[in-house]
Amino acid sequence: MLTLGLLLSMAACQKKEVSVTYMLSDEQLARLILDVQLGEVALHELTGTKQDSLKNLYWLRLAAVYKLSEPEIKEEIRKVENDPEKFKLIMDRVQTLSDSIR
Repeated sequence: MLTLGLLLSMAACQKKEVSVTYMLSDEQLARLILDVQLGEVALHELTGTKQDSLKNLYWLRLAAVYKLSEPEIKEEIRKVENDPEKFKLIMDRVQTLSDSIR
């Protein structure tokens, strides 16, 4: 009985694998995150209605390129941010892409 209880306790403490489905490939996710980062830098330089107008155009363009809505894009990014292993993989690729445009 003690052994069964110990096994159940150990099983309960193990990290549960949760399968997360992404709408974009790893390469697309890396390019999307780089695009978002570059857009944030560009938007930071503007204020007021110029910033709002460019932000709207920017999200429309991201939606067209990645064939996802703004909420879907934000959800994809949130999923990556909550998955440490995938986040590291994607951010390493973002860094490589970023280095290639300098």
